[in-house]
Amino acid sequence: MKLLKIRTKIQTMTNQDMIKSISPSILIVDDNPHNLQVLGKLLQENKYEIEFATNGKAALEWLKAKQFDLILLDINMPGMTGFEVCTKIRSNPDLNNVPVIFLSAETERESILKGFELGAQDYLTKPFDSRELLVRVRTHLVLKDSLEKLDNLNKSLEEKVTERTKQLKESNEKLKALNLKLLDLDRAKTEFLSLISHAIRTPLNGIIGPLELLKEPVYAHEISDLVEILDLSVKRLERFALNAL
Repeated sequence: MKLLKIRTKIQTMTNQDMIKSISPSILIVDDNPHNLQVLGKLLQENKYEIEFATNGKAALEWLKAKQFDLILLDINMPGMTGFEVCTKIRSNPDLNNVPVIFLSAETERESILKGFELGAQDYLTKPFDSRELLVRVRTHLVLKDSLEKLDNLNKSLEEKVTERTKQLKESNEKLKALNLKLLDLDRAKTEFLSLISHAIRTPLNGIIGPLELLKEPVYAHEISDLVEILDLSVKRLERFALNAL
């Protein structure tokens, strides 16, 4: 009931009721209604969208239902302390990038160090300066946005590298296939040239030999034999030429 009254009072202080906000959303976790009222009014006046939780359990339920850009977390709360809430938040991978700012009246060094060790991004002691709070909130929201953009850029680059690697692999495979074809063609060429050399040499020898003999005096009955060899060799050479073509 108190929480409802606080929310109503804060909303009447602003003119944002009917306007859809695209501002960063902030979850305020504090068991003190006065603190909720002060923080809520301050943040809404600076165009932030806010939600409230009065204990750790309610805060965790909110985080299951909605994605927040920043969490302002009190430490000393009944049931579940802010430290315990922060531990549960950081154990959830989906909430790792959400900045947590502790707000506490504790000023002991050990308490502050523990807050940072548990994964909080900042620590403000109560009572806090409004301007300092807004500066820190703004700073961590900007850092969160920058980290998200960097993460998206890295993912985009990784996708491009993966795609390029895939293309290079495919190109290399095609190149290997072409090299194999070239090797096959080279072997075929070598075999073909060897075949041509053998196929031409035999009939050429059948032509060159008789011609050399005809340059010398020969008997008449030998001329017909030489002419027959020449005719046979020429026909073999002509047949090979036709087959080759």
